[in-house]
Amino acid sequence: MSATHPNNRLTEEQKELISELIGNAIKKAVQSMEQMLKIRVNASHITYGVGPLTPIPELDLLGRFKAHLVKLVFSGDIRGAFYFVILDHEVDLINTVCLPPEFKSDKRTETKLMKHGFMSEIENVIAALSMKEISEYLGVQLELRVPQIQIMSGNLINEFFEKENKVHKTAFHVKSVLEGVAVNVAPFFIWILDDNFLRILKLNTSET
Repeated sequence: MSATHPNNRLTEEQKELISELIGNAIKKAVQSMEQMLKIRVNASHITYGVGPLTPIPELDLLGRFKAHLVKLVFSGDIRGAFYFVILDHEVDLINTVCLPPEFKSDKRTETKLMKHGFMSEIENVIAALSMKEISEYLGVQLELRVPQIQIMSGNLINEFFEKENKVHKTAFHVKSVLEGVAVNVAPFFIWILDDNFLRILKLNTSET
């Protein structure tokens, strides 16, 4: 795990605490995704940093390819949001390989609703587990809101996150990729958190 943004506001103890927190949360995300999709998953490209989420070059390369973006806002002692970015054809692949037979439909409209609903449920569970990890680790109260789903061109997603940084006053971010081992899917799992995260983090360490 590495930092992609200068972390001069963090002490070594705080960086260690953050690495453990993120590591535990991502591990649970991987385990949950594996259980729900019945595939092997590796977490790769796990990075974090103080400050707003920086542009992700891989997304600009997508051009007009459609991506499925799920946003899950949380509030409480810390405010922020979790995001999943997965290409539309990856959603199709997951549904072809992993969607239980009873959820499959011959009707096109129903199939589309099913596939997006199935993915959103998976993402909701992963976000809830990650939020629980943050809550328990830092001793804070958090509440997860209903997922918001958008379909957009890949080359618009960095612009979307630029606006999200301003809306949520991002003071800390996490970026990871949950990559299927045998199934070719690799959704981004992204966190943005406000300054309360850093403030509470510092209260949980001996160094300030």
